[in-house]
This record gives sequence, C-alpha cells and structure tokens, in this order.
Amino acid sequence: MTNPSLISSRSHSRAGSTSSTSSSAPLPSFEGLAPPRPPTTMKEEETRVVVPGLPGGRDVRLKVDAGPGCGGIAWPAGEVLSRYLAYRHTNHPEKLRGKQVIELGSGTGLVGIATAMLEPTSEVWVTDQSMLLDLMEVNVRLNLDDLSRDNVHVAELNWGEPIPDSIAVKEASVILAADCVYFEPAFPLLVETLCDLAPVDKKVEILFCWKKRRKADKRFFAMLRKHFDQEIVLDDKEGERERYGREGVTLMRLRRRR
Repeated sequence: MTNPSLISSRSHSRAGSTSSTSSSAPLPSFEGLAPPRPPTTMKEEETRVVVPGLPGGRDVRLKVDAGPGCGGIAWPAGEVLSRYLAYRHTNHPEKLRGKQVIELGSGTGLVGIATAMLEPTSEVWVTDQSMLLDLMEVNVRLNLDDLSRDNVHVAELNWGEPIPDSIAVKEASVILAADCVYFEPAFPLLVETLCDLAPVDKKVEILFCWKKRRKADKRFFAMLRKHFDQEIVLDDKEGERERYGREGVTLMRLRRRR
C-alpha cells in the first residue's frame, strides 16, 4: 500500500502517454496532511502472516512500521491475494513458473515475497515509494535469505510517473496489486500506471484485490472501466471468497480493453 503522504505534487500530462488518464491540473501536496513519522517498530518486533501452501509450512515474517505511513503495515487484501496465489500454485504452478512479476504499492512486500517463496523460478519486483524501500529490503532478506533465493527485486515506482528502467516492464506478464484503492487523489495515477504496465497489445494477467472502505472508491472503478474489463476471481479455495467477502474484500482479474 503506497503512502498518501508521499505523493508529491505533479502534473499528469506526459508526452506520448497512451493511458488517456492524464489531467492538466497538478495534484496538491499531501505531505502536510499525514507527514512521515519516525520508525515505531523495535528490532525484535515482527508479525507473521499465515499463507497455507508456502514451502515447509512457513509463514511470511514481516517487520511492520507505521513510521513511513499506512504502507508500512500489513492489510487484509494483501493477505487474501497471497493466499489465493498459494492455493492456485498448488494446482497451476505454470501460472508463476518462470514469470516476471510486478507488485504495485507493495508496502511491506507481503504479496511479492509470498510469490517468490512459492516459485523459485519467478522474478518478482516489489515496488513502492522511496520511504518504504528499506522496510521491503528488510522483509525480503528476513524471508528469503535462508532459502538461498535472490528472486525479489526492490524498486521505487511512483504511480503516474514513467516506469524506471530497472523494472522489467516489457518482460512482465503478471501484475499484482492489493489494498491500493484508498486515497482518492491517487486514483488517476494508479490507473495510468496500470495502463503503462498493460498496453493494449500485450497479454498480461492483473490480479487486483481491494477492501471496500468508502463510497469514493466507486470513482476509481469508473476510471478503471474506461481501460479494463473487471471480473471476479472464482477459482479460489472453496469458501474463501465468501469468507473474505464478509470482510468487504474483493479479488478481481483485470483485462485491458482493446
């Protein structure tokens, strides 16, 4: 989950952009609304997220830190998406085998880390704003060092800006996003980045998980519908969709409109 306090003021007009989500009016700065705070997590503090199906019956261990903002803690949709990926992997490992994967708004890195733990041949980019990169690095090492894996890459990616060259955009065929719908001024930025990652001529799977919180969320999905078809994921473990649905969480698959 990206920290709204770190979304800087910027215009969305970009020469040559194909997303058609840009606006000529710059967004205001939000740093004064929720300024970053000093780290609040002690060295020995961590949380564990149960994801059935991980190698060796492991949990995902996470250092969480509210200092950088809301992105530094684990949220429900991230847990739901991680569990779905693990369940699907037991039946269809080819969905991740050898894939280049990008997670948006990674926050703690939960979903991307779980993905890399599930499939050692995948290459996963966990991305967020700069203030969260150190936390993600810590969590990557916490979970992958003893597995002798180096298939997770931590990278800065600010929605609405050009994708950095360090991220394998052209090769990526799986896009993951969880708990990214929560801050209305960022809605057009997120849509623009999704369009950049999934151009109309490219086959990309986008798994998008979100928790309903406010009526304003409808505005995001109205923007999204201009560029993507949305379908509910139905192949989750029996009873899971009903369970997380009671918590207001929805897991969808997005397909770029042609």
